[in-house]
Amino acid sequence: MSTIGQLWHPIWLLWWTIIGVPIHAILSWLLSTLNGNPIADAVGPFGVAIVILTIIIKLILSPVFQYQLTTSRRVQAEQRRIAPQLAAVRKKYKKDPQRLNQETMALYKEHNINPLAQMSGCLPALLQSPILIALFYVIRDAHKTLPIHDFKFLGISLDHTALQPGQFVALAILLPLLAGLTTFVQTKMMTPQGGAASQDATQAAMTQNMTLIMPVFIGFISLQFAAALALYWVVSNLFSIGQQYFITGWGSLSIPPVLRRGKAA
Repeated sequence: MSTIGQLWHPIWLLWWTIIGVPIHAILSWLLSTLNGNPIADAVGPFGVAIVILTIIIKLILSPVFQYQLTTSRRVQAEQRRIAPQLAAVRKKYKKDPQRLNQETMALYKEHNINPLAQMSGCLPALLQSPILIALFYVIRDAHKTLPIHDFKFLGISLDHTALQPGQFVALAILLPLLAGLTTFVQTKMMTPQGGAASQDATQAAMTQNMTLIMPVFIGFISLQFAAALALYWVVSNLFSIGQQYFITGWGSLSIPPVLRRGKAA
């Protein structure tokens, strides 16, 4: 155990130096800057600082997210283009999984399609994970390390979980609900209209399951941790939804036709 701890410590120290220290410094600076601002005081300076911090982080990560969106859109378009050929291959070799895999890979190679490019969709989540963990530690120790004594934001105690004693539950539970809802919207937007047509039954089922499971999972996780993390997730999702709309449109999200005007799915 001590050996594992010795190996992990420099990794933890590097992670905290690169991510944790800047997050703490930016939050501390924002709180000092917002001190005495009447609007921030009325809304809740800690929440306002979290919102601004989230926007800063999203602006830094936006080139990565844009790359992921454009790559995903290109791969989906390529798969739709060869969908009839894929369907024919699946029908022909449905009783021979090994041959089906070989022929599918050969078809991808013939059309210069990299199926692993779809994995780029994991990049934003992978990048945000260490940020969320660092934010968790900063919030946990905020009473001791940040220049703030009031953690209220629009009546919600951001240093408490939504169901923790002393929390206004009816109001605080809105953040986990919004975290789940915005995750659902973003997931649906990432799937183009008719995108399931280029997938086999298994892939289509997995896509459908992930669209439903991820929002529930995010909402559940948001209930377990300090409300500040849920606020970060909601603002982060809203920023991503806006960015995604201007790059790929509404995708497979069902919305009124008037809102789709001028935007390709």
